[in-house]
Amino acid sequence: MSSLYLEHFGLSKPPFQITPDPDFFFSGGRRGDILSALLHVAAHDEGIITLVAEVGSGKTLLARLMISRLGNQVCAVYLANPCFSRDEIIAAIGRDLGLTDMGGSIEGKLAVLRDELLRRHAAGQRVLLVIDEAHAMPAESLEEVRLLSNLETGQHKLVNIMLFGQPELDGLLAEPRLRQVRDRVIHRFVLQPLQADEASAYIDHRLRAAGWHGARLFSAAALARLVKASEGRARRINLLADKALLAAYAQGSRSVEGAHVNSAVQELPIDHAVPSTTRNHRWQLAATSLALALVMTAVAVAALGWYRGSATTGVEPAPFAKAPAPAPAPVVAAPAATTTPSTPATAPTALPAAVAVPAPAPSVLLAPSPSQPTPKASPGAPALGTDLPSVLARTQTWLQRPALDGYTIHLAALPSTVGVDAFLAQAAAQLDASQVYARHSVYKGKAYVSVFLGNFDSYRSAALVIEGLPAGLKSNRPLVRTWDKIKQDSQP
Repeated sequence: MSSLYLEHFGLSKPPFQITPDPDFFFSGGRRGDILSALLHVAAHDEGIITLVAEVGSGKTLLARLMISRLGNQVCAVYLANPCFSRDEIIAAIGRDLGLTDMGGSIEGKLAVLRDELLRRHAAGQRVLLVIDEAHAMPAESLEEVRLLSNLETGQHKLVNIMLFGQPELDGLLAEPRLRQVRDRVIHRFVLQPLQADEASAYIDHRLRAAGWHGARLFSAAALARLVKASEGRARRINLLADKALLAAYAQGSRSVEGAHVNSAVQELPIDHAVPSTTRNHRWQLAATSLALALVMTAVAVAALGWYRGSATTGVEPAPFAKAPAPAPAPVVAAPAATTTPSTPATAPTALPAAVAVPAPAPSVLLAPSPSQPTPKASPGAPALGTDLPSVLARTQTWLQRPALDGYTIHLAALPSTVGVDAFLAQAAAQLDASQVYARHSVYKGKAYVSVFLGNFDSYRSAALVIEGLPAGLKSNRPLVRTWDKIKQDSQP
């Protein structure tokens, strides 16, 4: 961040650094309430706690500030980089607790760690494990963390766990194989983006903390432009405000005007990240306004670019049937500064009757909207086919890539003996056949054919497409998954 303008504006230190600094903590936007709640939970409750926030919203600062305010009765272990294997994450926790010799095997490490936790418990000290960027954790490491939550005396847990992450954390915990982790979540916090008045107060707060003593430094027009461009995310506000101050200094201005913020916006790369609350709000408004099924279908066509219809023949494709997937629904976001007790999510033991999915209207055919995410093509895939062996072969080729990056939509899980070929054929008739994948899987001892839709660069792109799916497809409770984790699923 720039320090050239400090003397010009009478500031003692840079006001808009993007590195977390407790001296600049802003308690507005319910941040202070969430901090108090986290401190109470850390000192009294037992189990797993999650905090979800969009990128750049201030969750790392909140985590570090919470740790700095814990009393001596709580020992915090903070992992900023959670991309550890099962063995590495146990060793990392042990090192933070001062353990130097933990043995070679995972069982030996766990035994040494448990002894240390028992020793601290006997001395009246609680141990809190705080994992930042938890959405990036490998599933097997999250499962290992869950096993740590099993360590207990007759009455108390030996370690409490807090997971801080982006909204992708909810999708990760919604996976069936992590249901035991999800069932242990006792509180869930959501850090919302700052509203317009909160963002203005945030800017003024940081300026005052940096030594500003005058009247308002940013004009009303500058604040309005900055708040809109930042979408309420603290990191984005800091970047734009810093560059706007630099632009004002370069022009010799004693205040920041709208033109200076416009210059900052043009200088920064385009940021396509949209806060989940804004995204959900837009879709809710669209759903309310589109009352006719024909218009709803047109929006889905524009968003997905997958439906094909004939504008000349007027013949509707036949509807096709789907059975709901056995996976539980993703966690629903709770209001800011509130907690919700975790309710165990269970998958159905048997698939209910198939649900008929309405076909798209044939008289409307729209080109894909450039503002909507579209799945990536699948290069090197075998020739297309709608029968199960062809789709399985194409999917297997896709999964054999050296780098299994990207996301897909887990659309449905079908009993492996019930109309799978018919489902795939009808799906290919209404969707882009090159974007339909299938793989045998086993869930709770039962065999299914899992059907997937699309290949996306980011979790957000896939989630946006799910929001645009017709109601019939949404009834299957589709969720976003990574190809890497799909390849690790159990098979018959």
